[in-house]
Amino acid sequence: MLPTLVHQTRATLREYGNARDKAETNRVVIGSGSFLIDLSDPNVKRRVRSLEAREWTVAALDLPGGLPDLIYAVVSSSHSVWMPRGMYMWTWRDISWPIIGMFFWWIAGRSVEALLLLRRNEVLPKIRWWELVFSLAAMAYGAVWATILFLDRSARTEFPDWILLGVFGSIWLILGSCTWLAFFLQWRLGRRLAPD
Repeated sequence: MLPTLVHQTRATLREYGNARDKAETNRVVIGSGSFLIDLSDPNVKRRVRSLEAREWTVAALDLPGGLPDLIYAVVSSSHSVWMPRGMYMWTWRDISWPIIGMFFWWIAGRSVEALLLLRRNEVLPKIRWWELVFSLAAMAYGAVWATILFLDRSARTEFPDWILLGVFGSIWLILGSCTWLAFFLQWRLGRRLAPD
């Protein structure tokens, strides 16, 4: 995984480099041998599935990280996601989705912490309205993935590791619900403890 990441990052940096660098690196050298992959071979099939599972696991774990890609694809004239030139789609997702996903994991962690502290009648950390908005987006995105992949057979054939996306979609639905539940319980506790 790391060699692919390094290779793709170097290719992208070359794409955005100056014209002299591009001229030197865009030379194509074709080897004398042929390159064949026999997918009927069980060992090759297992290796390909293993590589795909690694890529799908990162995407499934940080599912809300795909929200900016989705918004960009809807708004852009080409209706496709943006990615740096010279980089594969899955490499870009492996880099960008965890970075964006950290924000959603942070909100989910605050929500779980708030739920645990509510057992001691503490309203810490205070859940804010903007956290509700982002958790609603994560909930909706997770619900869509979970629903589509569990109900639509054609979607399952398009995504080889659909069970990962479906399970993590369900997890993000639950984590987003925790934010709303924590907000509601904090509001109710605040009203109960407020002086009359």
